Amino acid sequence: MAAVSTAWRPQQHPLGQLLLAVTLGLGSFGTVYGAQDLKWERVPLEIQLADDVIYMPGHTALRASSLGYRAFAADLVFIRAHAYLLKHFYSDRIFSWLETYVAAAVALDPDNRELYRWASTVIRLGQEIDETTIADSNRFASMGAVRFPDDPRFYEMMAFNRYFELRPRIRARETALATELEKAPSERRERLLAELSAVRRERYATERDALNDYTIAAMLPGSEVDPLFLVNLYVRQDELGAARNLTRALVADAPPEVRASLLANLEAIGDTELASQLRSLDDRHTAEAPFMSPDLFAMIGSQADAGLPTDWNRLGSAVQGALESLESRQTETESPE
Repeated sequence: MAAVSTAWRPQQHPLGQLLLAVTLGLGSFGTVYGAQDLKWERVPLEIQLADDVIYMPGHTALRASSLGYRAFAADLVFIRAHAYLLKHFYSDRIFSWLETYVAAAVALDPDNRELYRWASTVIRLGQEIDETTIADSNRFASMGAVRFPDDPRFYEMMAFNRYFELRPRIRARETALATELEKAPSERRERLLAELSAVRRERYATERDALNDYTIAAMLPGSEVDPLFLVNLYVRQDELGAARNLTRALVADAPPEVRASLLANLEAIGDTELASQLRSLDDRHTAEAPFMSPDLFAMIGSQADAGLPTDWNRLGSAVQGALESLESRQTETESPE
């Protein structure tokens, strides 16, 4: 009789084999998924941002798909731009595609002035303000100023960005170059001097553009630019002649307390004669024609300057006298010598 093997062999259970295979499969899947998740985390941010505008059609397609309701379609794009802004405001705070949304909305409805103002404002929120950010903000404000040249808000925004955001940064670069120039060896001084001159010219141009934008804004209806602040800005920049001319232009429309401060500023910079003339004009306006606006009175002048009668019942005789004077001048001109 054949010998029977007494070695132990495990029982073969199909259900156990299935459970083991499922466990190993899920474990492998989890390992692969975890590795893939880490790989996604390492994907450059620029590639992820491309998904933000993957469904944004071109401007021609947007106009065609709006079916004539371009303002409504522009509002929808505007809402999508808000969603994009909020998404990145609470994540990476990088708004690389904001200009794409704004350009699409402008292509549909360029007459929405709040779109330009919104874009110029929000581009500076939630991130470090540098010269690139300031340039982006001013680009949106400039688009609004081109479309709506009578809106002072766009000029105010550009002027603020230039004078109070960009100018200090240029000034810091200028100071650093000047300090380096003092300690630099002779072979580097020529290059540093050229760089310093370029930065200084950039600062001058920035200050000039900021003053121009503030002046335009101050002259437009609805402006919130304080005339006293603007004149002081010109004085700070040592533009005394421009400060005098600007005071002459703004003093008529300024409130009484601001007008008094403007005249006091004129005296402080040494122009007492002009301040005295403007005070005299103000007093004559109050005494002779308080019913007239100050700028109109400044244009027409007082009764003595205009030759108007103090008693309007004598208007007929005044007109007759003017006609007789005119006839006598014509006679003198036509008579032979």
